[in-house]
Amino acid sequence: MKSARIAEEAAELYVNGLAIESVAKKLNVSYRTARKAIYSKGVVPRDPSARLVGRTRPDKRKPVLEVQV
Repeated sequence: MKSARIAEEAAELYVNGLAIESVAKKLNVSYRTARKAIYSKGVVPRDPSARLVGRTRPDKRKPVLEVQV
């Protein structure tokens, strides 16, 4: 079935780091189709704001532990 193949490929691409938009373009499907296919395989969506925490707001920056040798 075509939808099962798309779901498998979409989930694999997403887990390997591609964004949903990139997955949709690579598989030549709509964003909505790619998103539904990824979620249908039980893949947990990434938090889109997690990559920005500590980068744009100094007050949200996580402390960096330094190791002394």
